[in-house]
Amino acid sequence: MAAPDAGPPPGRSLWDRLFRRGDRSAPLPPERHNERVLYAEVFFQSIAGAGALSFLAVFLVRLGAPNWLVGLHTSLPALVTILAILPVGAFVRRQRNLVRVVNVARLIYRSAVASFGLLVYLPAAVAPFLLVAVESLVAIPGAALNVASTTILGRATTPRRRPSMLSTRMAVHGLMGSAVGLLAGLWLDRVVYPLNYQLLFLSALLAGLGSIAMLSRLKLPTISPEQAAARARVGVGVGQVLALVRATPLFRDFAIAAFIFRIGQDLPMALYAIYRVRTLGASDAWIGALLTIQRFLSVFVYIILSRVLSKTRSRSILWVSCLGIALFPLAMALARTPEQLVISAILGGLFAPGVDIFMTNTLFQVSTEEERPSFVAANTLLANVTAFAAPLLGTLLADLTFIRLALYVATGLRMLGGLAFWRLNVGAEQPAPSPEQPDAPPA
Repeated sequence: MAAPDAGPPPGRSLWDRLFRRGDRSAPLPPERHNERVLYAEVFFQSIAGAGALSFLAVFLVRLGAPNWLVGLHTSLPALVTILAILPVGAFVRRQRNLVRVVNVARLIYRSAVASFGLLVYLPAAVAPFLLVAVESLVAIPGAALNVASTTILGRATTPRRRPSMLSTRMAVHGLMGSAVGLLAGLWLDRVVYPLNYQLLFLSALLAGLGSIAMLSRLKLPTISPEQAAARARVGVGVGQVLALVRATPLFRDFAIAAFIFRIGQDLPMALYAIYRVRTLGASDAWIGALLTIQRFLSVFVYIILSRVLSKTRSRSILWVSCLGIALFPLAMALARTPEQLVISAILGGLFAPGVDIFMTNTLFQVSTEEERPSFVAANTLLANVTAFAAPLLGTLLADLTFIRLALYVATGLRMLGGLAFWRLNVGAEQPAPSPEQPDAPPA
């Protein structure tokens, strides 16, 4: 039997990693059991992610929301997260059962999404504003979901197996999501409005129940009452976050480069639906097809990454994906017909997987196991600063000039952020700081 910290055996396919146990008489190691639970759980996540959640902004546009409100739809939940993330991070740090935190938070959020189908019965002057307000409020449990689930991903398997687990997990997500996204677009075009959106939003809740059932089977290391009590005595405030950034050079460099990159990543977020629907006149079915192309291509990229990321050199150059994803808004801005959006979908499918794995795995590299909820909370706080401000700046820039210029600016900022990762040597294989080392954050 391979050592628990070994990478995936060479030559094993995605099917083997998902369904084959090798010696069935031997007990399955905890990390292998957890990996399979996470693969099954993300299967249900993809149903909601590629379906209802992918069409929320489109639904908002079709409700008649003005451009600035579409931008606020992205920014306001981020602002709520900024205000809530530190107390939420402290709350998660005190919890002994992170799976329960994730499941309760997910149930609240998915229930809210299911209720959005009822907005069509409200006056047009009220419905889009209420959608944005409700989604902003559920950002509070969403913050707990983010911190707890990210911490779980770091604890569920060994550091050596983690990059392969992340890529395989996202391959499952992309494979299922590519089919769901296509079907969702066809469903929205062929079923009468508003029943089409109502049932699509209800499916997010049903899929959430499936995720909850699967995640409940995780086997994580137990936290003793003494450890929980010690964590409860440590707060997670602005002072602690600043001290964490200052005292941990690896995390500080990651935060700087990620901040620059995320400005370019978030700047056009509210513009994508506007550009596809209002500028180019794309239908729901075509938007679904574009998302399907992107997700289906990403499946193959995730499978390839799951095989090559067992090598240290491969993980060290993964930052190049950040340069590649800069071409996504550029290709969209150059599109003059809905059909030409295929180019941006292909670029997204090629480079987004590498960005996802790079950002997540690097966060684990630059943080310690004991302090990870605090690191995740700090990273989430910084990420939501850009998630709040950048989309509003993007819509403002588009309104003051033209939407294509905003997409060009996003391209340049993403390029700059990718180069910052390279210049600061972010993502290089280095041991995370230990609490006993001089540069560790204060306990």
